[in-house]
Amino acid sequence: MLRSCTKNEFDKYTDFIYELAMDLTKSGYPTYCDGIKTKVKFVERSLKAFERDTEHMLLFECEGEVQGMIHYFWIPEDHYLQTIGFNISKAIEQAISEFLAYVGERFKGYDVLLRFPAENHSAVNFLAGQGFECIENDYNNTAFLDKFDKTRENSDLIRIEKGNYEKFEALHNQTEGYWNSERILEALDNWIILVKEKDGESQGAVYYRATALVDGWFEIYGIDMNQEAYNPELFKELLNAALLDAKRRNGRFMTFFCDEEYEKATIECGFKCVGYNLCYKTHLE
Repeated sequence: MLRSCTKNEFDKYTDFIYELAMDLTKSGYPTYCDGIKTKVKFVERSLKAFERDTEHMLLFECEGEVQGMIHYFWIPEDHYLQTIGFNISKAIEQAISEFLAYVGERFKGYDVLLRFPAENHSAVNFLAGQGFECIENDYNNTAFLDKFDKTRENSDLIRIEKGNYEKFEALHNQTEGYWNSERILEALDNWIILVKEKDGESQGAVYYRATALVDGWFEIYGIDMNQEAYNPELFKELLNAALLDAKRRNGRFMTFFCDEEYEKATIECGFKCVGYNLCYKTHLE
């Protein structure tokens, strides 16, 4: 059974829920096993559910006992809903089914995204067995920037601003995703975009921004290469440039989710693999 979680109940079950969040076999993404997020940050982020009109927290009960918590948010203008906490001790198949029925009554017409570590076999096997579309399967990597030497090879990449945005736009329009050229341009002050040129033509770009949860934490949202042709040396140059740039900004951590094709080069640049992320999507009719 699912029911709304009160702040007092969250306080009561915090330790139990956090233990689940630290177990890849019983939790969803974003994971708290990345060496970045702490219990304090878990509590701070969870409490936002009681402050914001577009977030909600549910308790899951089974056999008369609380077995976990589901925390989700939605973006009304985009008809988009995503879980940011799915920490369940047992009967996760039942929890997923009840959650989808719950939001199905309240968010008709929305796209729903559920993200889990591959280690959470019960969740991912259930979703796959129910025919859910897996729209993302990538490696979750963390770089600890205090271990990086500022004397790393410098790069001649160009910083993108409004005045030269077309250098990035020409590359980024070749890709598809939520963060399209228009959305990034609207909030350009929040993004750091670096572009590699050759003979006046953009060859590759890396774009990242700071996260709000932890000071000094950045996330790379993508690396674009011309005609989407993978060039390992260019890829590593872009990745190293982003790490060096973030280090100069007093960054402490960098997160990067990447496809299997890029994982070897990512590890060679100093990242450590945290786990394997699977994202499933469904549409609420």
